[in-house]
Amino acid sequence: MATIDGPRYTGTLLIDLTALQDEIVDLPPGALQGARAEKEGLKWVLEELATAMPNHGEEAEIHPAVYQRVLHATAAITTLRDDEITLVKLLEVCRETRGKLENNREDDLSTIGSKAEDMADKGKKPGLRAHFEKTIKYKSLIADKAAETRRKNEDAKDEAAKNTPPAGEAKNTPPAGEAKNTPPAGEGAG
Repeated sequence: MATIDGPRYTGTLLIDLTALQDEIVDLPPGALQGARAEKEGLKWVLEELATAMPNHGEEAEIHPAVYQRVLHATAAITTLRDDEITLVKLLEVCRETRGKLENNREDDLSTIGSKAEDMADKGKKPGLRAHFEKTIKYKSLIADKAAETRRKNEDAKDEAAKNTPPAGEAKNTPPAGEAKNTPPAGEGAG
């Protein structure tokens, strides 16, 4: 594959969760199984509580700390959702950038190996091959593996051809109802 290039990523590069450090948890696998999630209509509930709690929360005997936890959690959830979107994008560009760099490095290593090989052979400088031996071998790994796979496939095809009778020729099996090496009824032993 040729060198890969693309447009530069201009989005956010840093995520700072320090403000939420007292909230951040690392739960064991499955800990969120059965956990409740936000439902449709939350926006209207929060709007209602913004008016109802200051005006009627005490009358309903709802401790103010409960509503403060709702407000705090809502703010933290909003921050975390925004950060999750950025983190997903950062993970995507991180993987794409690593893939691009690996591809381009492999391309350059192949160029170095090929050039050293050419100069050793065509430039009549066989000593160069020893200095670039591992690089030359490395660049050929995929081609060598492909050649080995092709050889194994050919061997398997040849083996299958040996075990398959030519078209139109039946295998040496007796007709139904007759046993091998037994003469047909009415013939033979007498």
